[in-house]
Amino acid sequence: MGISGKRWDNLLHMFNGAPNLSLDAKGRMAIPTRYRDALGSNIVITADPSGCLLLFPADAWQPFEDRVSALPNMNPRIKAMQRLWLGYMTETEVDAAGRVVLSLEMRTYAKIDRKVQFVGQRDRFELWSEAGWQKEIELAQHSWREDIPAELAGLSV
Repeated sequence: MGISGKRWDNLLHMFNGAPNLSLDAKGRMAIPTRYRDALGSNIVITADPSGCLLLFPADAWQPFEDRVSALPNMNPRIKAMQRLWLGYMTETEVDAAGRVVLSLEMRTYAKIDRKVQFVGQRDRFELWSEAGWQKEIELAQHSWREDIPAELAGLSV
């Protein structure tokens, strides 16, 4: 099942922002209303080497999985990333109340307790623990001041 052109265009521009969310006692997280239609009722969650979780609409997961699976896995660094992205991959459904359960293993991996930073990345979301997200912000601020990547040198904001 592929994504129609219009829905794909909506996905590419839909997932932005960084709302702070909370988990309930059962590990459920309510998806913000503004993202529910574009996410759909079936989603994929997986671990990311950066220490966060990735949340994809089910339709957007397949192209990512295809690219990851096609990487040369004889390289130990690539194999390690494939193990995380593909090994932790979990398909789940958004319930009627717009919630999704983050399994204990996923919460443990990302060190998520009660607070979740939900960070849009165009076609997916990153889910960070409060402390993990703060470290990422500090790293970005430090990198921007100290060591600007060449790819960003001509970017004007």
